[in-house]
Amino acid sequence: MPVVLARIDDRLIHGQVTVGWSRQLRPDRIVLANNEVAADRWQSRVYASSVPPEIAVSILPVARAAAFLADPENIDERVLLLTASAVEMNELVRIGAPVGAVNVGGMHFGPGKREMLPFVFVDEADLKAFGRLLDMGTELSAQQVPGGREYTVDRQRLQGMEANP
Repeated sequence: MPVVLARIDDRLIHGQVTVGWSRQLRPDRIVLANNEVAADRWQSRVYASSVPPEIAVSILPVARAAAFLADPENIDERVLLLTASAVEMNELVRIGAPVGAVNVGGMHFGPGKREMLPFVFVDEADLKAFGRLLDMGTELSAQQVPGGREYTVDRQRLQGMEANP
């Protein structure tokens, strides 16, 4: 199953995903990997209803999403993978989801978060998850919208964040 985009975006499915990224990448399916949303039927229906009908939607807990993505029977679909956090994406990759590159999208300001980029705010858990993803050979880049400026998220950027808390 080719993952055409693995994206961290705390808003999950929204206009940038359904209009911007989906129009550019033409996925067959959106996989939303999030334990909280997968456990809530109402939230799942709301997210799924915002996707155009020609794109299938799977809203799964992180472990089931990793198994789904790694299943060779699902190889014929182009997938746009979404998580709400770097920690979730790290867990997906750690347990076997076939993800070689991650797009860091909207990670908004919140308690304990500080600015890495104008649209990426991180805390210590995010920085550790990014480091673990890099350790596993996953490429990280940040891009808010298709066609927008792309930033590399590498060890140097992470070290800069650690040096300036």
